Amino acid sequence: MGRGGPTLEVVAEMVVSGRGAAARPAFEHGIEIPMSAKTRGDARVGDLVLLSVRGRSARVIKVFGPSRSPAVAMAGLLASEGMGRGFPRAVEREVAALEEGDPTQDPGRHDLTAQDVVTIDPLGAKDHDDAIAAAIEGDAVRLWVHIADVTHYVVAGGEIDREAWRRGTSVYVPGTVEPMLPARLSTDLCSLRPEVDRRAVTVEMLVAPDGEVTDTRFYRSVIRSERRLTYPDVDRHLAGAPLGEAGMEATIAAAREGARRLRAARTARGALEIGSEEAVYELGTEAVTGVEREEQTESHRIVEDCMVAANEAVARYLIARGRATLFRHHPDPDPARVERMYAQLATLGVATPPLPERAMGPAELREAAREAGRAVGRHIAAERAKGHPGGEAMWSLVLRSLMQAYYTPAAVTHSGLASAAYLHFTSPIRRYPDLLVHRTLLDALGIGEPGPDRDELEVAGVDSSMAERNAADIERRADRIMGALLLERRLIETRFGEVFEGQVSGVIPGGLFITFGTAFEGYMPARDLDDGDLVLDPTGVALQRESGKTLAKVGDVMEVRVVSVDPLRGRTRLVPADSRTPAFLNRARTRRKVSREYRGH
Repeated sequence: MGRGGPTLEVVAEMVVSGRGAAARPAFEHGIEIPMSAKTRGDARVGDLVLLSVRGRSARVIKVFGPSRSPAVAMAGLLASEGMGRGFPRAVEREVAALEEGDPTQDPGRHDLTAQDVVTIDPLGAKDHDDAIAAAIEGDAVRLWVHIADVTHYVVAGGEIDREAWRRGTSVYVPGTVEPMLPARLSTDLCSLRPEVDRRAVTVEMLVAPDGEVTDTRFYRSVIRSERRLTYPDVDRHLAGAPLGEAGMEATIAAAREGARRLRAARTARGALEIGSEEAVYELGTEAVTGVEREEQTESHRIVEDCMVAANEAVARYLIARGRATLFRHHPDPDPARVERMYAQLATLGVATPPLPERAMGPAELREAAREAGRAVGRHIAAERAKGHPGGEAMWSLVLRSLMQAYYTPAAVTHSGLASAAYLHFTSPIRRYPDLLVHRTLLDALGIGEPGPDRDELEVAGVDSSMAERNAADIERRADRIMGALLLERRLIETRFGEVFEGQVSGVIPGGLFITFGTAFEGYMPARDLDDGDLVLDPTGVALQRESGKTLAKVGDVMEVRVVSVDPLRGRTRLVPADSRTPAFLNRARTRRKVSREYRGH
């Protein structure tokens, strides 16, 4: 290859190459590129860099820093996806020209600054686009869901709006975020910070004892959040710890009762509930120092139930008035997928009720998925009572049987929520579809600019769905990288001698995917498990010999050792703990190499 061709930008890691150094693509496959002292500049072995590549020549145009630093790794990952470069100058100029003014002086805006309003968010959250207030009224609960009025600042067709559409969503990776909106909006003007007057769009609802939502109202408002609470704060309060403010405690008590009613009604109509946990990483300046699994607790459910109710209320209002907007469509399960999922669960010993022998309709398919979820929940609880780890693999089988949700102006049903009317309204700071829904709602109420037309919504639905999937992929890769960085550091300290108890989370003809520790995952080639020819069972959840004998299946617990870790690609190579394969016997060489590059020379 000559010197011609297009100029590409590649994120790479500086590695040892003979007596010199080379740049190895960090997040994707590619050949190492030898680097001279001139072309590498100030970059050192162990650094993550941005290369300008043309033909066979490359030069370092940016040094991110040591590749094992979590902040550097995340900056590199975002850069590899064309992110992390800030906002265009035209956007920054438009942001700089925004005037905050006094929200209480806006004509037609309801002044709710005397209300006991609280925000409840994860630890470390920077943007706060939703807040709640609640009160008991007789046998009903009056619930207010306040959402940041982003449309007050972001004009349709303006520079900020066009860039928000292009980005589609904020991308959250450990330690940082690639925001949909500039910081002055996402963390300041549109963030419902405590003790500051903020513009909001409010959904006011009355929740009856049976969970029915009535007396729904929508309007622009100005609120003043009393205090920023985190999920752990609320959970401690629900367990008996005082918050110190009677009004705030009354709001949470009423919201808790309203949420209980809403969830009971949603469960009764057939909504699917999937267990979920999230890895939360502890980040030091130069290393990932720890990780915990954050389970969904009652505080999470209170917020979720209130937000779902607001989303449904807006959807019902717009449908009743024949207004086109972007709905959140979750198709009903595919019959073949549901039947395969039931067969997989049967192979794994999960007790499920029998499926009907005749063809199932949409309601029956939803019920089958829900029953499978309940069965998996019971199975995981029983396994954990025995001290076995994990359970996420079982949930993934249920999730993979479902269809993928997407944005569209054409369909309004949401199978997972068993909802005939659903959309996303509650996060306009971080999701572009929510911003479009706000515009449609305010237009329908006669208090905003004209909303988007059908053609605009069709394109925005496709763009937003693609942006959402891309963001989810980046966020999953980021978590794998963080887990691998933490694992590598831990293994270097223990000289790769640690034995882990793992659980099989996936099976392919070539080997096993295994989760272990708090948040680690790795791959074990089939050849390290057995020297014969192995095949998948008919349901695809077990690895068997050709004789039919099962060697491993999803959910099995086994002891493993780590052979190698490739942190920036989030890959870990495993062998059985008692393995004497060449790969395992050569781990000392691998350990020396990893340790040398980890220290960065």
